[in-house]
Amino acid sequence: MRAILVLLACVAACAAPDAGFDPAAFDRVQPELFETPGAQSNSWIDYDGDDDLDLFVGMRYTPNLLYRNDGGRFVDVAAEVGLADLEDTRAGAWGDYDGDGDPDLYVGYPATAGSPNRLYRNDDGSFVDVAPGLGVDLVGTTRQPSWIDYDGDGDLDLFVALRDQPNRMFRNDGARGDGGPAWTFTDVTAESGIGDPRRTVGVAWFDYDRDGDLDVHVSNQNGDEDAFYRNEGDGTFVDVAPALGMNRPGRGPEYGSVAAAVTDYDNDGDLDIFVATYGPDILWSNNGDGTFTDVTDPATLGVDYHSTSAVWGDVDHNGLPDLVVTSYLSGIAAVEDHLFMNAGGGRFHNALPANLLEHGPSHGVAWADFDGDGDLDLSIANNHETGGTHQLYRNLLDAGAAARSLQVVAVDATGRSVVPGAEVQLLDSASGELLGTRLLDTGGGYCSQGAAPAHFGLPPGVERVDVRVTFVENGRRSTVVREAVLPADYRGRWLTVPTPDQKR
Repeated sequence: MRAILVLLACVAACAAPDAGFDPAAFDRVQPELFETPGAQSNSWIDYDGDDDLDLFVGMRYTPNLLYRNDGGRFVDVAAEVGLADLEDTRAGAWGDYDGDGDPDLYVGYPATAGSPNRLYRNDDGSFVDVAPGLGVDLVGTTRQPSWIDYDGDGDLDLFVALRDQPNRMFRNDGARGDGGPAWTFTDVTAESGIGDPRRTVGVAWFDYDRDGDLDVHVSNQNGDEDAFYRNEGDGTFVDVAPALGMNRPGRGPEYGSVAAAVTDYDNDGDLDIFVATYGPDILWSNNGDGTFTDVTDPATLGVDYHSTSAVWGDVDHNGLPDLVVTSYLSGIAAVEDHLFMNAGGGRFHNALPANLLEHGPSHGVAWADFDGDGDLDLSIANNHETGGTHQLYRNLLDAGAAARSLQVVAVDATGRSVVPGAEVQLLDSASGELLGTRLLDTGGGYCSQGAAPAHFGLPPGVERVDVRVTFVENGRRSTVVREAVLPADYRGRWLTVPTPDQKR
């Protein structure tokens, strides 16, 4: 009850954008198409390999949706390709587990749905469930699945966060040549030590200590403490959240963390964490030495919004990532979301346009440049059964400013499969100034994982950039550099950077 009262008091105080600050502007795309209520998870992916981003939406009351992007216009093809599940879908994560160059989809349901989770293998744009044969058909209240290479062997392993039982880790053991299954996974939860038994809702993987392997922040609900599992590099994990002061002890059962969003919000070269919570949200600033400091402004980012998810993206191309925070309260159909514009120096201003307040309780949120004009557009999924929609909003940044951008995707040795957890940095070629650091998605929004490229808005005056892509693999951080890149050469397309084993 206290959280509800605090939130409702905040709505009146925080609803209008800050005076004197130019808000971002958006308009709806194909509103008649994106109106089905009950949306929860959403993620951007190029599922059909045509070099534009398609949109998957997991639904609560109706079949799941897969919107194919046809030159900036969308059409739902979920039923056609085999993804129109009827079950209450809580999670969806994309990753190329079999290394064949097209992304596959892991879909998770609550225990009440009574259905095992599914792993849909992508066969040239059609999907078939292979979870039972691979032993990843879990039954439980599934939240954030993540495809990540935790052991650095070059293939994607599967981590599944669960709210009603310990989290699970499945090691990808690749194809077998002994007449057994074409692909195998091994449950290594017990030996890895990563099976957090608390009520997990969100996870985000990244190499926080820069030792060449992926660590994971775990957001736990219902008063449970958060975890931060450090990857020891030998297949095991240790929870260092208490030692780092990031476990958030003493919360009541009505409070808890929901989802983490990772980026370099202050452009100092390391990755920071914003945690959306039931309770005051928190921004952890990375000190660059393996520790974090709480730098949350209690008047803006740190208010109790009863937040469900968050995602970073440079909306206005001033070179600083902005933050969307979505909110939810059961039975209240008009809970406000927030768009915090990053003004630098740790200062943020609420600037959510009025037309982004016209929906129900929000869950999924995901940025992507779906129309190739250079700026980030926004998908918001709302699961209210009558008032909610899952509208897509086009960014109306002027064409000149939109063109000041670059999108970079890191791929594996085949040159085709996106590498989650890779880090991308841009530097001004003329001055050497760091322009930003981004992480390729390892889990975010609302129980989602997509494979959109890293997006950078560029401040005025930047002509050429040096691109540094760091791959976290085999216990080392390997960096590929592209010098003096002209962003205008990549207008409407992505700069693709393969691992050091496949430089080109």
